[in-house]
Amino acid sequence: MKNQIIIHSSGNQNRIALLENGELAQLFIESEENQRTVGNIYVARVHKVMSGIRAAFIDMGTPKDAFLHFSDAGDHLDEYISMLNGPKAIPKHMHSTLSKKEEMTNSDRQVLAGKILKTGQKLLVQIVKEPIGSKGPRVSTDITIAGRFLVLIPMGDYIAVSKRISNYKERRRLKGILNGMVPDGFGVIVRTVAQDQEQEAIEEDLRTVLKKWETLAERLEDAEPPSLLYNDLDMTESLIRDLFAKNYDRVLVDDPKMFKQIKSYVQQIAPQMMPNVELFKGKEHIFDHVGISEDVNSIFNPRVRMKMGGYLIFEQTEAMYVVDVNSGPYAAKQKQEDNSLKTNLEAAREIAKQLRLRDIGGIIVVDFIDLKDEKNRKKIYDELKKEFRKDPAKTNIIGMSDFGLVQITRQRIRPSVINSVSNACPMCGGSGNVVTQDTILTDIESWISKFKHSTSYRAIDLYVNPYLKSYLTKGVFSTRWKWMTKYHVRVTLIGDDKISLNEFHVTLAGSEIDITDAVLQGASLDELLEKHELEELKVNKPDPDQLEYTKKDRSGNGSSNRNSGPKHPRGNGRSSSSKNTTKSNDRTTPNNRSNGKDSNESRNGNSKVTVVLKKNQPEEV
Repeated sequence: MKNQIIIHSSGNQNRIALLENGELAQLFIESEENQRTVGNIYVARVHKVMSGIRAAFIDMGTPKDAFLHFSDAGDHLDEYISMLNGPKAIPKHMHSTLSKKEEMTNSDRQVLAGKILKTGQKLLVQIVKEPIGSKGPRVSTDITIAGRFLVLIPMGDYIAVSKRISNYKERRRLKGILNGMVPDGFGVIVRTVAQDQEQEAIEEDLRTVLKKWETLAERLEDAEPPSLLYNDLDMTESLIRDLFAKNYDRVLVDDPKMFKQIKSYVQQIAPQMMPNVELFKGKEHIFDHVGISEDVNSIFNPRVRMKMGGYLIFEQTEAMYVVDVNSGPYAAKQKQEDNSLKTNLEAAREIAKQLRLRDIGGIIVVDFIDLKDEKNRKKIYDELKKEFRKDPAKTNIIGMSDFGLVQITRQRIRPSVINSVSNACPMCGGSGNVVTQDTILTDIESWISKFKHSTSYRAIDLYVNPYLKSYLTKGVFSTRWKWMTKYHVRVTLIGDDKISLNEFHVTLAGSEIDITDAVLQGASLDELLEKHELEELKVNKPDPDQLEYTKKDRSGNGSSNRNSGPKHPRGNGRSSSSKNTTKSNDRTTPNNRSNGKDSNESRNGNSKVTVVLKKNQPEEV
């Protein structure tokens, strides 16, 4: 068998290897922490519209807001907005413009999307790209439900056939089958795998995807954003759906439980392929059995050796991947130009293979060995083009520059294999370098000094790497004790293994508001706290039924409401002497703000209202 899907399951992690002509072509890794989310559909809410970058940020309940570029807003954005938010969600004066949207250019449609999207709107979105690094998932409002042979497009009105089905008669046959089957208000895309399939199989697939949409629509009626409405197939099932019986003729799996699951799924989508799903019962590792263990292990190594002695170095930056081509000890008797050409040609083949193996996407810059002859440079470009034709991901290549650099862009849907199974080093934070201990201690002490002399607060929570925390608290006269004695600031150390040795974070004691940058930039902490409190009040408005009110003190002595003014976060440790200094009294702080009256009257509590939340600790507004 030429092409196989090999699946190794260890319980916590599944590794799916694609073999083409007996060689490893691609590796996918799935775990509980790295679940496939592409294809999932959410009812979400528009968090912020950024017309300047032609995009909106969408709250889906995920750790990071999703990114909706206006180019992904789709042809039916206005229909979904009206369906979820009512007909008045689209202003009347926009109706005439929307009626002409089919005649608009792509740029004009993007501008139109920015005008009808509003903060707070409900929106139906689908993930089209996994969250990568610091970026949230990318979403689209072009909703699709993928089946084995068809892709259903709600609110569509067309039948499209994959261009990879080149036979004209087959394309016409498939369109003829679906013309009378697809209900009004729906469109379909016929996938490549539908070629030569029986009419009954296509009809069954259409009924399946329609049923999925009906279930989604029922959930949508009562769903409140953000919530998940439709969960697409996991990594293993999606690969079997898309590849098995089309490009691959065997599935070999080493886990009995997963074997039963795959058998059951194949029974539904391609019963004729059931005999080709096999359980591996050997004692050796399944990857050793098929001879790909060495190739799998090489994926996690930044250095890749080539047969002629040269090697490649893969390095990731924030913006791109960089690949360096080195000749190594290889030195033939031919001319330097010939040696460089042979090494570069081998490197071109290996780079195309490795980018697919590692699932590296985005911008890739390759530094080839310098070639003087323009014809030789063209040979490298042609070799890359030829090798990338084997890659299902879309790629673009720009020819070699005078400096020997080749620029490549490769479609990126998910994090690379390495990024999906690794975390940033807790010591260096992913930089590859760790500052000396003296350097980070100096930085922290400098921060505390600036905090002490620029604010009247006197207590902080200092978040550092646990290793650094142990050093700061070592001994009776620890570094922490010396800082507190020197600067009269109470420092509470909190170990966080997500923080590298190169950095630290600071909050006011008992608060979750990060003030690290604010102090360094000389910003007002009072303004920062006030802004945060106002935002919290907007988001978390208290239930009137859960409030207990006390009357204002009109006596003027303020005895019952002496402490009723706005408070700082618990334990902020504002200096007791600050109230009596001229400097502090000249500033308007949360403890002496008087709304036009002198500070003494404010401290007596006149014209204050105390609000107590029954369920939470006292909070005052």
